[in-house]
Amino acid sequence: MTWRELPRELRTLARWLTVVQMVGYAVALVQVRFTTHLTPGGVAARYRGSDVAAADGAMQFGKSFAEMLTTTHTHLLSMSAIFALSGACLALCGAPASPVRRFLIAEPFGALLVSFSAMWLMRYADPRFAWLLMASSTVMAITFYLQSFIILRDLHRAERSAS
Repeated sequence: MTWRELPRELRTLARWLTVVQMVGYAVALVQVRFTTHLTPGGVAARYRGSDVAAADGAMQFGKSFAEMLTTTHTHLLSMSAIFALSGACLALCGAPASPVRRFLIAEPFGALLVSFSAMWLMRYADPRFAWLLMASSTVMAITFYLQSFIILRDLHRAERSAS
């Protein structure tokens, strides 16, 4: 089954869901930029703390074990729901080929697990794991936006063929 075979109402739902998720993800990326400056040192300081005051003069304290659990819990649950929705929408697209779609559906879940493993390793083992966190999070974001582009393109094509 593809988007072309589904009712227009479901295509409208998928389109708006995808657009709102893209905006929400963009806001999250801006927040990460604001809090870490997208540098390994900034990422490590966010979770491990820093003896040096941030540019705005605020001290950064390491996240406690309870804060790490809360961050992990809320992000794993919410982001897996986002990726489940985008993956379901992508599964209904006519292109790309099935093996590529399967990869694009699975990749964000793997990157999510790598990212949060790296976050814990960075916090409690070595700050250099910030590089792995940044790399896996970047791949996850690129994949999410690629999924979104493919979904919106396929929905647009389905609407044009329905008219």
